[in-house]
Amino acid sequence: MKLSASKVIKTRSNAIMLIVIIAAILLVVNLISINFFSRVDLTDNKIYSLSQTSKDLVGSLTDRLNIKVYFTEDLPAPHNNDARYLKDLLDDYKAYSHGYLHYEFIDPAKTDKEQEVQGYRIPALQFNVFRNDKTEFIKGYKGLVLLYGDKQEVLPFIENTNNLEYNLSSSIKRLVSKEMPSVAFSTGHDEPSLSKGLQWAYQLLQKEYKVQFLNLKDQKFVPADISVLFIISPKQPFSEYEQYLIDQFIMRGGRVVFLLDKFNIDLNQAVATPLNTGLDSLMHHYGFGIKDSLVIDAQCNMIPVMRQMGQYQMQSIVKYPLFIAISDFNPDITIVKDFKSLGMAFISPIDLSLPLPAGENREILFSSSEHSGLLGYPADITPERKFLAGDFNRSKLPLGVVVSGALRSYFENRSIPPYHGSDTLNTTRPPEPIYSTNDARIIAIGNGTFIDDDNRSNQTGFALLLNIADWMTQDKGLIAIRSKQVGARILEETSDSTKKIVKYLNMFLMPLIVIIFGLIRWQFKRARRRTVIP
Repeated sequence: MKLSASKVIKTRSNAIMLIVIIAAILLVVNLISINFFSRVDLTDNKIYSLSQTSKDLVGSLTDRLNIKVYFTEDLPAPHNNDARYLKDLLDDYKAYSHGYLHYEFIDPAKTDKEQEVQGYRIPALQFNVFRNDKTEFIKGYKGLVLLYGDKQEVLPFIENTNNLEYNLSSSIKRLVSKEMPSVAFSTGHDEPSLSKGLQWAYQLLQKEYKVQFLNLKDQKFVPADISVLFIISPKQPFSEYEQYLIDQFIMRGGRVVFLLDKFNIDLNQAVATPLNTGLDSLMHHYGFGIKDSLVIDAQCNMIPVMRQMGQYQMQSIVKYPLFIAISDFNPDITIVKDFKSLGMAFISPIDLSLPLPAGENREILFSSSEHSGLLGYPADITPERKFLAGDFNRSKLPLGVVVSGALRSYFENRSIPPYHGSDTLNTTRPPEPIYSTNDARIIAIGNGTFIDDDNRSNQTGFALLLNIADWMTQDKGLIAIRSKQVGARILEETSDSTKKIVKYLNMFLMPLIVIIFGLIRWQFKRARRRTVIP
C-alpha cells in the first residue's frame, strides 16, 4: 500500500510540475509576443498584412501619435466587422511604433463625448437595424482622428476597409511631413479643368500634393516649385514656345506626364475626329510616339446600349471592343506591378519604333491582350458594329510607356522660339537653356479620359493617376499600399475551338472518370472473389 501511495504522490507531483512548466512557457510566449509577433497572410496581395512602408512610417515616429476612434458599439453588419478589422490593423501599427502610437475606441453616446466628436467634424450617421420584425434607424459614429503635436488629420467616415491602410498611412505621412510637393495641370488648349472634368482628380491629388493649373501660354518659364506637369487630353495644339517650356522643364529635372487622346470622341453621333496636339515631334525626339489609331481588343468590357424593339426602347448589355479590359501589366514597374485589371475606352497605342537615344531607358507600362487590333480613321465606333475574328490580328500592343535616364534637349540645335504670351509685366528673365539631363522621367499613355469626372467609378484608373504622381515625385512607398486591392480576375479571350473543348470536357470528363473508377473497382472485386473460391 505504501508503494502504491508513493506512486500516486509521485504521479501527482509530476503532473503539477508539468502544468507549472506549461504555464511558464505560455507566460514567456505571451511576454515575447507583446513586442514580437507574426501572422500568415495567404491572400495574393497580402491585403491583411501591414506593408513595409507603413511599418517604416510608424517606426520613424519621434513624438506621441494619438488615434481616437469614434465608433458606436453594436452597429449592424457589416459595420461591426469593420471595427474588428480596424482594431487588428491599429494593433499592427502600434507593434511597430516603438511605443509612440496609442489608440482608443470611444462610443460617443455612452461616454458623453458627442460634443468632442462634433468638434472634429465627424458627422453622426443613420444606420438601418432590423429588430422585432421591423426596420429601425439608429444614430452612430464611424470615424477617427489622428493627433500629432499641434496637427491633426480626420477620417470622418470609414466607409469600408479596402483602402483603410492607405488612408491611415497617408494621414500619418501628412502629419510627419514638413512640405508637400507641387504638381500642375496644363491649361489653355481646351483641356479638362477643375470646373469641368478634373474635379475628382484634383480632390484626390490635393490630399498629398499642392495642385495648381498652369496656362503655359502665359508663362515665360515653368515655376521651379512644380515637380510634375500633367498634360491631359488637350484638343488644341501647343505652340513652339510652349514646347520649349516643356523641354526645358524636363532638362531641369521636372517630370512630365502625357495623357493624350488622338481622337475627339462624340458618343452621341458615334464619330471619332482626329486631334492635333502639336506634341508629336517633341515626343518622337524623346524616343516614343502615340499612333493615330484606336485599339480594339477581344478582351473587353460590356456597355449598355438602347435598342428599338417595335414601339419600345430596350436596354441591352453588349461587349464593346473599344472599351478594353487591360490585364497585361509590367511587373517590374512599381506603378502597375500589383494591378490586376484596368478599363480604358478609346485608347491609342504607343509607337516604339522610333530610335532609342543613347542613355535612355524605355519600358512598357501595360499592353493589350494577345487578341487585339487597330482601327484607323475614319473609325466606326458604333456599339452595334460586328467585329470578326480577323479584326483581332495584333498581339500585346503597348498602351503606356515610361522613359527615364539621359535625354538631350529637343532645342539643342534649334533656335529658341520667341515668347508671344500675355505676361508682359513680368521682367524676370527666363533662365539660360539647358541641353541635357541624366535624370529624365516621362510617362505617356494614349488616353486621358480615364481620369475624367465621368469615370469616377473607375477606381483603378484613379489609383493609376496617384501612383504616377507618387513615382514621379520619388515617393514610391504609398504606391505599394494603394495597389493592395482585390482586383477582378479577367479571363483571357480564347478561340471558339478552345471554348468547345473546355465545354465538352466539363460535360463528359467527370462522368467518364467516375465510370473508369467504377470499372477498376469492379475488376478488383471480381479478382478477389476468384482468389477466395477454392
